[in-house]
Amino acid sequence: MNRVVRIVTALLFTVVFTIAITSCSNDTEDRVVSNATMSSTTVNGGSKNCAVVLRAQQGTSYSIRVETEGSWAHFSNGETAVEGTMESTDRVVYIYLEQNNTGQSRYAAVYVSFGDGSSFEIGFEHTSYDSTIAFEREWAELPLCKSDKEYIFNTHYGKLGVKSDARNYTYCFDPEVRASIWVAYPLHQAYMTGSGNRNESSFGYDPEVSTSYQANLTRSYNGWYDRGHQLPAADRKCSQQMMDQTFYATNMTPQQYSFNQNKWGVLEGRVRNMVCADTLYVVTGAWFEGEHDSSIDSSTTDRSGNVCPTPTHYFKALLRTKRGNTGLKISEITDAVQLRAIAFWFKHANTGENTEIKSSDCISIAELEKRTGFTFFPAIDDSIEAEVKATAVPSEWGIM
Repeated sequence: MNRVVRIVTALLFTVVFTIAITSCSNDTEDRVVSNATMSSTTVNGGSKNCAVVLRAQQGTSYSIRVETEGSWAHFSNGETAVEGTMESTDRVVYIYLEQNNTGQSRYAAVYVSFGDGSSFEIGFEHTSYDSTIAFEREWAELPLCKSDKEYIFNTHYGKLGVKSDARNYTYCFDPEVRASIWVAYPLHQAYMTGSGNRNESSFGYDPEVSTSYQANLTRSYNGWYDRGHQLPAADRKCSQQMMDQTFYATNMTPQQYSFNQNKWGVLEGRVRNMVCADTLYVVTGAWFEGEHDSSIDSSTTDRSGNVCPTPTHYFKALLRTKRGNTGLKISEITDAVQLRAIAFWFKHANTGENTEIKSSDCISIAELEKRTGFTFFPAIDDSIEAEVKATAVPSEWGIM
């Protein structure tokens, strides 16, 4: 009998020991390895902050210290050191920066220590601020925004899926013509699918620009001119908020109604068919220089009687990856054959029922830059930028 008890006891001990070992093993496998990185190792001189990205086991304490020559970088408390505890496995801590007007790059060293004994030395370069740049973001669709004339630059944000502050579009507004010279935006299936309904939107002023600069478009322009969207409403069905923003006056130009509803409308539909798993980057523009077509008045008026010059030309510039499913940012690509770019350039005219888009309507991005003086898609890597911009193959975009 005692022998049986000893055998049963031994078996129970083995089972308990095995469970304990397995439990410890699973605990080790589930444990998060501490790590610290910068959201970017190069920060432009006009940026107001940059982020330290922490990852560690929940409940782990951490301390961060930033060291610079001078006092141009600090945390939200104004100090150069901060401590805390991981409330979850991931945390972002912001370092706030002063504009870099030194004329040269400067460096910040960032030291991170965790309560589990791990430590990291990271850092970032803060480039010199360029006063000729009026607006700068790391978005592939954004042209170089230079401080020319009295241009007004702004970005609208809205709801996209679970995000409440996804970028909608950026514009370069010229008060002299009461319209945007260009509107830049990302295009993806996620933006084009949703509950946004244009019948629930209404034309109105952009709240970010003085109404004295904008056209009063509570009704259309006088004459045979539609309130022509630069970013089409159909490109922003993802939410009513984003849809509504496409009806701001800063997204409108006086566009001859036949041209708007036929040839230009067909181009907008074709662009939507060019989306891919990677993002398609688009810049739509209105050009106000040169001679007008005989079918177009040099100007019209809005509902308040304000004079609104009419564009002489319209254009679209497109950039995407060739494969369409690389998962890479444009700035990460260093082989020109992985990208494709093209521009469409149209004389603003009464084109009647004509909807044909021809290869003769296509030009390279390099040629578009010559005609407008703008720099498009500056996010392309410098080593391949010239080749990508000089190459335009209409057949790659379904144009024959």
